[in-house]
Amino acid sequence: MNVSNTGLALTATVILAACGGQASTNPTPPPHVTSYAFVAPSLNSQRVYSETIVDNASNTINLSYTETVTAVNADGSFVVLQQDPNNNAVVANGTTYAIQPVLITVNNSDQTLSTINTATQVSCAVSPYGAGPTFPVTVGQSWLTNYTITCGASPAIAYQQNGSVVDVESVTVPAGTYSALKLQTTLAHTDANGTIYNQVFATWRDAATGVVIKKQVFNTYSGTPLTNGYPVANTIVLQSGAP
Repeated sequence: MNVSNTGLALTATVILAACGGQASTNPTPPPHVTSYAFVAPSLNSQRVYSETIVDNASNTINLSYTETVTAVNADGSFVVLQQDPNNNAVVANGTTYAIQPVLITVNNSDQTLSTINTATQVSCAVSPYGAGPTFPVTVGQSWLTNYTITCGASPAIAYQQNGSVVDVESVTVPAGTYSALKLQTTLAHTDANGTIYNQVFATWRDAATGVVIKKQVFNTYSGTPLTNGYPVANTIVLQSGAP
């Protein structure tokens, strides 16, 4: 799933980033075009991911986390608990990097609907739903999505994502070798302090299930400068657990 997607570490100063879409279009493909569906994972299934972050001072931060499916609904939506069982935290350049324990509810296209931090009990609502394409998808398909995230009593933050399905590739990660859909996307938002975040993603999803097996993110910033360290690149890789 995609939490500021699915997926990225939550830091002390970087909000949920990558959690898209109201302008998505998914025309019915011609019969000869392969269509790829998203398959909800089974109840209690678990995947282990590693995340490597490089910050603006060239520090490398290594984290890991699990995603455990705690509920699967009849409509294909499901709930995932993302957490670091070891509660590791790394301080670099004034910023604490850690995986917060978060319950993430997603729809049947793996787009985030809501989150709740189980440590702080802060909940976030995503409207209409989070980033990523609406499945089924085909190679060559593109989308433009706009959504907001509202956490607790804080004002809503608007996000815009442009994306496309560019190819099917063979990708090898520690969990195995997969035929994977390659998605290229950009995501932009402005935080409450006036800092503008621009992210460029390359995401590989298992072609058979749609589950993320690898993600690379490059981050740039403008507007109000950040005062502490911040990530400039993230790589997330599936270590174990079948998609």
